[in-house]
Amino acid sequence: MSDTQKGAGDDGRDRRIHLDPVLDNAPRKGASALDYEADPLLRLERNNSSTRQAIVYALAVPPLTFLTAFVVAMISRTQGGPLCDAGTSSWICSRTYEILFPVIPGTVTLGGTLGAAWITYRRWARYERWRPWLAALWPLMLFTLAWITGVGTMAVIGSS
Repeated sequence: MSDTQKGAGDDGRDRRIHLDPVLDNAPRKGASALDYEADPLLRLERNNSSTRQAIVYALAVPPLTFLTAFVVAMISRTQGGPLCDAGTSSWICSRTYEILFPVIPGTVTLGGTLGAAWITYRRWARYERWRPWLAALWPLMLFTLAWITGVGTMAVIGSS
């Protein structure tokens, strides 16, 4: 049946295929959701890239946290302070940095964990592969808890 002939229905209704020249000839930007449903290879590639992204994300948050902690400690050491002058400490030299050292990297690790949780939810809501993001979330939660409980006591107790 062509798009110009009436269909062979018994009820006499017009069953022609109507084409929209503007929509059908418009350039597409990437694959649509329908393409991912129709093409298993596109879906597999997107799922594999989601898994790689989750692994890289989970492996990037702890070094970023340690880098942030090192930067805070270096700034404290270069500025000096009463704790370094008294000889009780050589890296964290004032009460201000005793608070900033756990809080700033703790914010980085907590943000990384909450970011992974948000990405997991977004992937789940769009029916994409969300399980690798949930798997990345568990070690990040453990790392966040370890940082906050291990180093966070410095902000509460201090050097005394």
